[in-house]
Amino acid sequence: MMNFKKHLSRKILFSVVFVSLGIAACSKEKKSDKYVVKINDAVLTEDQIQASLAENFYRGKTRIEFINNWIEKEILYQEAVKEGILNESEFTSILARSQKELAAGLFIKKILEKEKSEPSEDEIIKYYENYRDDFKLTDDVFKLNSVYFNDFNAAVKFRDHALESSWKNSFNMLKNDPALIASESAQVYYKYQIQPVSLLRTVINLEKDEISVVIEPEPLKYAVFQLIEKYSRETLPPMELVRDDVKNRLSILKKNEIIKLYLDKLIADHNLEIKRYYE
Repeated sequence: MMNFKKHLSRKILFSVVFVSLGIAACSKEKKSDKYVVKINDAVLTEDQIQASLAENFYRGKTRIEFINNWIEKEILYQEAVKEGILNESEFTSILARSQKELAAGLFIKKILEKEKSEPSEDEIIKYYENYRDDFKLTDDVFKLNSVYFNDFNAAVKFRDHALESSWKNSFNMLKNDPALIASESAQVYYKYQIQPVSLLRTVINLEKDEISVVIEPEPLKYAVFQLIEKYSRETLPPMELVRDDVKNRLSILKKNEIIKLYLDKLIADHNLEIKRYYE
C-alpha cells in the first residue's frame, strides 16, 4: 500500500494546482450544463471543455486528449484523497509553494494587461537593426507556394495552367476544385521542416519562381510547389522573414522591464527592507 501511495504522490504532486482547483470547479457545475464525463460526484461538461481548449495552456490539445487527460487525473485525484495524500506534509508544502507562484503569476498578468507591452513597428525595426547578427539563419530557408490534390490529373491540370499563365491565375481558376485539399501562399519553411526526403530534394533543386513537377509526398496526395525565394544558412534574412521572432524577443524584454520597474516601485513606495543572508 505504501508503494502505491508513493507512486500516486509522484504522479500528481506536480499537477496539484490544476487537479485541486480544476477538478473542484468541475464538481460544482450546474445540472443544466451538458455532461460529457461523470466520475462519482465530479463532472466534466461541454462548456468546460470548450473554455479550457481556448486557453493557451491547452493549445495544441485535441478534444479527446483533453477528456482522456481529465479522466486520468480525476481517477488519480479521487484515489489520492482516499489514501490521505492531501494531508501529507509533502503535498501541503508543494501546494503552498504552488499557490504563491500561481498568485504571483496571475498578478503579473494583471499588471501587463494594464501596461502597453506590445512593441511598436518602429521598435521592432530598431531592435532588428541593432541585433542583426542574432537573426542570421541557422539553416536554409525556403519561401514556397504549394497546392495539394487528392487526384493526380487535377494536380497536372493545375501545373500546366500555372506554367502557361501564372501561379495566381491557376489557383484562382481551380480553388473551388473538389480535388484541392490544401494550399499555402508564401509559406516559410526551414530545411529540416520539409519532409519527406523526396519533397526536400524537389524543393532544393528549384530555381526562383520555378514550378515543380507533380510529386506524391504521401499516398494519394499530389503536390505542386513554386519557389518564391531561398535564403541560405548563415545569411541575414530580410526583416519581414524573422519579424515574429524579433517581435517576440522584444516583447519579452519589455515585459521583463515592466515587471522590474513595478517591483522597484513597490519596494520604494512601501519602504520594504530586504535582507540577504549569506553563509
